[in-house]
Amino acid sequence: MYECFANLPQLHSFGVRLFDLFWRTHYHVNESWEFHFIRHGQLSLEYNGRTYEAGPGDAVLIPARTRHRDNFDPRQDFEVFMASFAWPGAEEALCQFLPGPVLRCRAENERFRVRQYCEHLYLDTDPDSAFDPLLSRSIFHALLLFVLKIANESQMTDRPDKGFDGSQKKKQWLIDEVKNYIRRNYQSQVSLEELARSLGVSQYYLSRVFNAESGFSLPEFLTMVRMQKAKVLLKEGQKNISEVAYEVGYESSSYFAKVYRKHFGINPGMSAMSHPVKRV
Repeated sequence: MYECFANLPQLHSFGVRLFDLFWRTHYHVNESWEFHFIRHGQLSLEYNGRTYEAGPGDAVLIPARTRHRDNFDPRQDFEVFMASFAWPGAEEALCQFLPGPVLRCRAENERFRVRQYCEHLYLDTDPDSAFDPLLSRSIFHALLLFVLKIANESQMTDRPDKGFDGSQKKKQWLIDEVKNYIRRNYQSQVSLEELARSLGVSQYYLSRVFNAESGFSLPEFLTMVRMQKAKVLLKEGQKNISEVAYEVGYESSSYFAKVYRKHFGINPGMSAMSHPVKRV
Protein backbone atom coordinates (compact mmCIF):
# COMPACT_ATOMS: atom_id res chain seq x y z
CA MET A 1 0.00 0.00 0.00
CA TYR A 2 2.79 2.43 0.86
CA GLU A 3 4.44 2.31 -2.60
CA CYS A 4 1.87 4.74 -4.02
CA PHE A 5 3.08 7.39 -1.55
CA ALA A 6 6.58 7.35 -3.11
CA ASN A 7 5.70 9.78 -5.92
CA LEU A 8 6.12 13.53 -5.44
CA PRO A 9 2.85 15.44 -4.93
CA GLN A 10 2.00 18.41 -7.14
CA LEU A 11 2.14 21.54 -4.98
CA HIS A 12 -0.21 24.19 -6.39
CA SER A 13 0.25 26.79 -3.66
CA PHE A 14 1.63 27.21 -0.15
CA GLY A 15 1.50 30.10 2.28
CA VAL A 16 0.18 31.58 5.51
CA ARG A 17 -3.52 32.35 5.43
CA LEU A 18 -5.78 34.40 7.67
CA PHE A 19 -9.21 32.97 6.97
CA ASP A 20 -11.93 35.25 5.63
CA LEU A 21 -15.40 35.14 7.22
CA PHE A 22 -16.74 33.73 3.94
CA TRP A 23 -15.18 30.34 4.73
CA ARG A 24 -16.91 30.38 8.13
CA THR A 25 -20.39 31.16 6.83
CA HIS A 26 -20.43 29.25 3.54
CA TYR A 27 -19.89 25.63 2.57
CA HIS A 28 -17.32 25.48 -0.21
CA VAL A 29 -15.40 23.05 -2.39
CA ASN A 30 -11.76 23.12 -3.53
CA GLU A 31 -10.77 21.35 -6.74
CA SER A 32 -7.46 20.40 -5.06
CA TRP A 33 -6.62 18.74 -1.76
CA GLU A 34 -6.09 21.11 1.17
CA PHE A 35 -3.45 20.79 3.89
CA HIS A 36 -3.63 23.07 6.93
CA PHE A 37 -1.26 23.32 9.87
CA ILE A 38 -2.92 25.51 12.48
CA ARG A 39 -0.73 28.29 13.89
CA HIS A 40 -3.33 30.27 15.87
CA GLY A 41 -6.99 29.81 16.74
CA GLN A 42 -9.50 26.99 16.99
CA LEU A 43 -11.30 25.30 14.10
CA SER A 44 -14.62 23.43 13.95
CA LEU A 45 -14.51 21.71 10.57
CA GLU A 46 -17.92 20.71 9.21
CA TYR A 47 -17.19 17.87 6.80
CA ASN A 48 -19.24 14.91 5.50
CA GLY A 49 -22.04 15.53 7.98
CA ARG A 50 -19.76 15.60 11.02
CA THR A 51 -17.90 18.26 13.01
CA TYR A 52 -14.19 17.91 13.82
CA GLU A 53 -12.34 20.10 16.32
CA ALA A 54 -8.74 21.21 15.74
CA GLY A 55 -6.37 23.69 17.35
CA PRO A 56 -2.78 24.96 17.28
CA GLY A 57 -0.33 22.23 16.28
CA ASP A 58 -2.95 20.08 14.54
CA ALA A 59 -2.86 19.17 10.85
CA VAL A 60 -5.96 19.05 8.67
CA LEU A 61 -6.25 17.22 5.33
CA ILE A 62 -9.36 17.78 3.20
CA PRO A 63 -9.82 15.74 0.01
CA ALA A 64 -10.43 17.50 -3.30
CA ARG A 65 -14.00 18.31 -4.28
CA THR A 66 -15.26 17.76 -0.72
CA ARG A 67 -17.95 20.13 0.54
CA HIS A 68 -16.93 21.61 3.90
CA ARG A 69 -17.07 24.68 6.12
CA ASP A 70 -14.30 26.14 8.31
CA ASN A 71 -16.03 27.43 11.44
CA PHE A 72 -13.86 29.59 13.71
CA ASP A 73 -14.25 32.42 16.23
CA PRO A 74 -14.20 35.69 14.23
CA ARG A 75 -13.09 37.59 17.34
CA GLN A 76 -9.75 35.78 17.26
CA ASP A 77 -7.21 35.34 14.47
CA PHE A 78 -7.42 31.99 12.76
CA GLU A 79 -4.09 31.52 11.01
CA VAL A 80 -2.77 28.46 9.22
CA PHE A 81 -0.02 27.30 6.93
CA MET A 82 -2.09 26.17 3.95
CA ALA A 83 -1.20 24.11 0.90
CA SER A 84 -3.30 23.30 -2.13
CA PHE A 85 -2.05 20.12 -3.79
CA ALA A 86 -2.71 16.99 -5.81
CA TRP A 87 -1.08 13.59 -5.36
CA PRO A 88 -1.66 11.53 -8.51
CA GLY A 89 -1.77 7.81 -7.86
CA ALA A 90 -1.92 8.24 -4.09
CA GLU A 91 -5.16 10.10 -3.38
CA GLU A 92 -7.45 7.06 -3.13
CA ALA A 93 -5.02 5.30 -0.77
CA LEU A 94 -4.66 8.52 1.22
CA CYS A 95 -8.44 8.63 1.78
CA GLN A 96 -8.40 5.03 3.00
CA PHE A 97 -5.33 5.52 5.19
CA LEU A 98 -6.50 8.60 7.07
CA PRO A 99 -8.76 8.04 10.11
CA GLY A 100 -10.36 11.45 9.51
CA PRO A 101 -9.54 14.97 8.35
CA VAL A 102 -7.86 16.07 11.62
CA LEU A 103 -4.46 14.61 12.56
CA ARG A 104 -3.25 15.48 16.03
CA CYS A 105 0.46 16.01 16.62
CA ARG A 106 0.32 15.30 20.35
CA ALA A 107 4.05 15.27 21.09
CA GLU A 108 5.95 18.57 21.09
CA ASN A 109 8.71 17.14 18.89
CA GLU A 110 6.08 16.14 16.30
CA ARG A 111 4.56 19.63 16.23
CA PHE A 112 8.03 21.19 16.05
CA ARG A 113 9.07 19.07 13.08
CA VAL A 114 5.87 19.75 11.13
CA ARG A 115 6.27 23.46 11.84
CA GLN A 116 9.88 23.29 10.61
CA TYR A 117 8.79 21.76 7.29
CA CYS A 118 6.13 24.47 6.89
CA GLU A 119 8.49 27.32 7.74
CA HIS A 120 11.11 25.94 5.36
CA LEU A 121 8.54 25.89 2.56
CA TYR A 122 7.32 29.38 3.39
CA LEU A 123 10.63 31.17 4.00
CA ASP A 124 13.41 29.36 2.19
CA THR A 125 12.17 28.71 -1.34
CA ASP A 126 12.53 31.03 -4.32
CA PRO A 127 9.89 30.65 -7.08
CA ASP A 128 12.31 32.20 -9.60
CA SER A 129 14.92 29.50 -9.05
CA ALA A 130 15.01 26.66 -11.56
CA PHE A 131 15.35 24.04 -8.82
CA ASP A 132 13.27 25.50 -6.00
CA PRO A 133 9.85 24.41 -7.32
CA LEU A 134 11.09 20.81 -7.35
CA LEU A 135 12.71 21.33 -3.95
CA SER A 136 9.40 22.67 -2.60
CA ARG A 137 7.59 19.58 -3.84
CA SER A 138 10.22 17.40 -2.18
CA ILE A 139 9.90 19.23 1.15
CA PHE A 140 6.11 19.06 1.02
CA HIS A 141 6.38 15.37 0.16
CA ALA A 142 8.51 14.83 3.27
CA LEU A 143 5.96 16.80 5.31
CA LEU A 144 3.06 14.63 4.11
CA LEU A 145 4.98 11.42 4.76
CA PHE A 146 5.87 12.59 8.28
CA VAL A 147 2.22 13.42 9.03
CA LEU A 148 1.18 9.98 7.71
CA LYS A 149 3.87 8.38 9.89
CA ILE A 150 2.39 10.12 12.95
CA ALA A 151 -1.11 8.92 12.03
CA ASN A 152 0.09 5.36 11.43
CA GLU A 153 1.99 5.14 14.72
CA SER A 154 -0.98 6.59 16.59
CA GLN A 155 -3.26 3.88 15.21
CA MET A 156 -0.86 0.93 15.33
CA THR A 157 0.46 1.49 18.84
CA ASP A 158 -2.36 3.54 20.42
CA ARG A 159 0.39 5.97 21.51
CA PRO A 160 3.49 4.65 23.36
CA ASP A 161 2.57 6.13 26.74
CA LYS A 162 -0.52 3.92 26.98
CA GLY A 163 1.49 0.75 26.73
CA PHE A 164 0.83 -2.66 25.21
CA ASP A 165 -2.23 -3.48 27.31
CA GLY A 166 -4.00 -0.33 26.17
CA SER A 167 -3.26 -1.15 22.55
CA GLN A 168 -4.59 -4.70 22.90
CA LYS A 169 -7.72 -3.48 24.65
CA LYS A 170 -8.33 -1.02 21.84
CA LYS A 171 -7.96 -3.78 19.24
CA GLN A 172 -10.33 -6.10 21.12
CA TRP A 173 -12.86 -3.30 21.52
CA LEU A 174 -12.57 -2.59 17.80
CA ILE A 175 -13.19 -6.24 16.86
CA ASP A 176 -16.17 -6.52 19.21
CA GLU A 177 -17.68 -3.32 17.80
CA VAL A 178 -17.25 -4.55 14.21
CA LYS A 179 -18.79 -7.96 14.95
CA ASN A 180 -21.75 -6.41 16.75
CA TYR A 181 -22.27 -3.93 13.92
CA ILE A 182 -22.26 -6.69 11.29
CA ARG A 183 -24.64 -8.86 13.32
CA ARG A 184 -27.06 -5.93 13.52
CA ASN A 185 -26.72 -4.87 9.88
CA TYR A 186 -26.01 -8.08 7.94
CA GLN A 187 -29.09 -7.44 5.76
CA SER A 188 -27.56 -4.21 4.43
CA GLN A 189 -24.54 -3.54 2.23
CA VAL A 190 -21.97 -3.18 5.01
CA SER A 191 -19.34 -0.63 3.95
CA LEU A 192 -15.74 -0.75 5.18
CA GLU A 193 -15.57 3.02 4.67
CA GLU A 194 -18.66 3.64 6.83
CA LEU A 195 -17.45 1.23 9.52
CA ALA A 196 -14.01 2.83 9.72
CA ARG A 197 -15.46 6.34 9.83
CA SER A 198 -17.90 5.49 12.63
CA LEU A 199 -15.09 3.94 14.69
CA GLY A 200 -12.60 6.76 14.03
CA VAL A 201 -9.90 4.64 12.36
CA SER A 202 -8.62 4.24 8.80
CA GLN A 203 -9.98 1.56 6.48
CA TYR A 204 -6.50 0.07 6.17
CA TYR A 205 -6.02 -0.20 9.95
CA LEU A 206 -9.49 -1.63 10.57
CA SER A 207 -9.08 -4.28 7.87
CA ARG A 208 -5.58 -5.23 9.04
CA VAL A 209 -6.45 -5.51 12.74
CA PHE A 210 -9.66 -7.45 12.12
CA ASN A 211 -7.89 -9.95 9.86
CA ALA A 212 -4.99 -10.44 12.28
CA GLU A 213 -7.02 -10.69 15.49
CA SER A 214 -10.15 -12.55 14.37
CA GLY A 215 -8.76 -14.78 11.61
CA PHE A 216 -11.43 -13.55 9.17
CA SER A 217 -11.56 -10.77 6.65
CA LEU A 218 -14.54 -8.44 7.05
CA PRO A 219 -16.32 -9.87 3.94
CA GLU A 220 -15.72 -13.42 5.23
CA PHE A 221 -17.25 -12.63 8.61
CA LEU A 222 -20.23 -10.91 6.97
CA THR A 223 -20.78 -13.99 4.78
CA MET A 224 -20.53 -16.30 7.80
CA VAL A 225 -23.18 -14.31 9.71
CA ARG A 226 -25.46 -14.24 6.67
CA MET A 227 -25.10 -17.96 6.02
CA GLN A 228 -25.84 -18.94 9.62
CA LYS A 229 -28.98 -16.78 9.58
CA ALA A 230 -30.00 -18.21 6.19
CA LYS A 231 -29.63 -21.76 7.48
CA VAL A 232 -31.92 -20.99 10.42
CA LEU A 233 -34.53 -19.38 8.16
CA LEU A 234 -34.48 -22.30 5.71
CA LYS A 235 -34.96 -24.82 8.52
CA GLU A 236 -37.86 -22.80 9.93
CA GLY A 237 -39.59 -23.35 6.58
CA GLN A 238 -41.52 -20.07 6.57
CA LYS A 239 -39.81 -18.58 3.50
CA ASN A 240 -38.71 -19.87 0.11
CA ILE A 241 -35.12 -19.60 -1.11
CA SER A 242 -35.62 -16.26 -2.88
CA GLU A 243 -37.20 -14.77 0.23
CA VAL A 244 -34.40 -16.06 2.45
CA ALA A 245 -31.79 -14.67 0.04
CA TYR A 246 -33.39 -11.22 0.21
CA GLU A 247 -33.80 -11.47 4.00
CA VAL A 248 -30.06 -11.96 4.52
CA GLY A 249 -28.90 -9.27 2.11
CA TYR A 250 -28.68 -10.87 -1.35
CA GLU A 251 -30.60 -9.41 -4.29
CA SER A 252 -29.81 -12.42 -6.51
CA SER A 253 -31.13 -15.79 -5.32
CA SER A 254 -28.80 -17.62 -7.74
CA TYR A 255 -25.76 -15.85 -6.28
CA PHE A 256 -27.05 -16.59 -2.77
CA ALA A 257 -27.36 -20.29 -3.69
CA LYS A 258 -23.79 -20.29 -5.02
CA VAL A 259 -22.43 -18.72 -1.80
CA TYR A 260 -24.53 -21.09 0.37
CA ARG A 261 -23.27 -24.14 -1.53
CA LYS A 262 -19.67 -22.97 -1.19
CA HIS A 263 -20.12 -22.29 2.54
CA PHE A 264 -22.00 -25.46 3.61
CA GLY A 265 -21.24 -27.86 0.74
CA ILE A 266 -24.95 -28.37 -0.04
CA ASN A 267 -27.64 -26.50 -1.95
CA PRO A 268 -29.97 -24.31 0.12
CA GLY A 269 -32.90 -26.41 -1.09
CA MET A 270 -31.52 -29.42 0.78
CA SER A 271 -31.62 -27.49 4.06
CA ALA A 272 -35.27 -26.65 3.44
CA MET A 273 -36.41 -30.07 2.16
CA SER A 274 -37.53 -31.44 5.52
CA HIS A 275 -39.37 -28.18 6.26
CA PRO A 276 -41.63 -27.31 3.29
CA VAL A 277 -42.73 -23.73 2.89
CA LYS A 278 -46.07 -22.99 4.55
CA ARG A 279 -48.46 -20.84 2.55
CA VAL A 280 -51.42 -19.02 4.06
